[in-house]
Amino acid sequence: MAILAPVRSTFSSRLPWPEPANALSIALASLQAGGQMRLNWSESNPRRVFPLEGYEEPELARLFDEAANLRYEPDPRGLPHAREALAAHSLLSVDGSSLDASRYFLAASTSEAYSWLFKLLCDPGDAVLVPKPGYPLFDFLAGLEGVEARPWRLEYLHPAGWKVDFDSVEEALRGGASQRHTSNGRGSSGSGNSGRVKAIILINPNNPTGSFISAEERRHFVEIATREGLALIVDEVFLGFPVEGEGRSFAGEEAALTFVLDGLSKRLGLPQLKLGWIAASGPQELLKEALEGLETIADTFLSAGTPVMNALPALLEAGPRFAHAMGVRLRANLSMLRGELEFPGSPHRVYRCEGGWTAIVESPRYAGEEELALRLLTEGGLYSQPGHFFDLEREAAFTAGLILQPARFAEGLQRYRNWYESAAR
Repeated sequence: MAILAPVRSTFSSRLPWPEPANALSIALASLQAGGQMRLNWSESNPRRVFPLEGYEEPELARLFDEAANLRYEPDPRGLPHAREALAAHSLLSVDGSSLDASRYFLAASTSEAYSWLFKLLCDPGDAVLVPKPGYPLFDFLAGLEGVEARPWRLEYLHPAGWKVDFDSVEEALRGGASQRHTSNGRGSSGSGNSGRVKAIILINPNNPTGSFISAEERRHFVEIATREGLALIVDEVFLGFPVEGEGRSFAGEEAALTFVLDGLSKRLGLPQLKLGWIAASGPQELLKEALEGLETIADTFLSAGTPVMNALPALLEAGPRFAHAMGVRLRANLSMLRGELEFPGSPHRVYRCEGGWTAIVESPRYAGEEELALRLLTEGGLYSQPGHFFDLEREAAFTAGLILQPARFAEGLQRYRNWYESAAR
């Protein structure tokens, strides 16, 4: 008789493998496979909606400079001339000055930058606090590092907008409802950082809520970070795109160890070039240790490509031009959205959108949100991501990509309104 080997798992338990598909994604994939792709009203890919013609030939030429790009002179933090240009062009820090180039680290993307910071700050089983509603990417990024993504809450009050629920932040610091116990028996509950919370993630402005961290909220987060000995990881990829509000960068924050993330994907609408960065600041001794640790991590991967780093100084020249053109479109589309959906007696309301590329519409809940999204796709010919994708608390909510060409945005808006009017009958 054959002796069977003991059954064991081949793969790690960091994430569910594979992630189960939902009915909406299955229906969308079926339409795409059949060449019947409907209008994507939640579009977020700038390369599908903004022309590359906005970039001048000299700004792109450095990508193809063989003499420069065939040299290999690795630097863990990124090529010095690229970091110097970034420091000169970056959004101003808290005191109105630019950070020194030595504070910057270049990575292949902001996603990779998160992974580096989780490696720097966290041991397996530790936790980082993340905003909800928010983009679901953090659950995956944290999970891949063996780190818990523990939520804190944003609350919406119409028409004032979003505000931080600091009671939920304090609860998350103590372990919250999602308390996790590691295999060695150490729990994640407790206070004063004994719960192994290592960092608070802020998205400024948040995606998809479009809410900036206010000056008062910033002071409160810095106080918590210094009190608990935590780092602040601040994602500012949408900071340069204000719509109904204004925000200030956390770059240069000295009271707490702070890491500000940005990249070409949103800043210049060039996600395919794969370049992101970290700007570090904080108390001198902590910062020194952080920079040394980040240098070791970055030196292990050396992932930023030479062509895009060489091109960065020229590409950054297009930043203000791109941001202006995108800002005009964002504001025009949001104005169109409000004009069509915020009329007397309207069943819809458009949430306040301080910045970013996405608007949120709350509409009547004639059925479950996923069913509504599915019917909107199959009956109305419109794909819109439902609010539960981002842990929005109220149903039914849908997202609209303000970066769409105005004619396409208007078409999606008309489909949305028409379908809801037919569903109400």
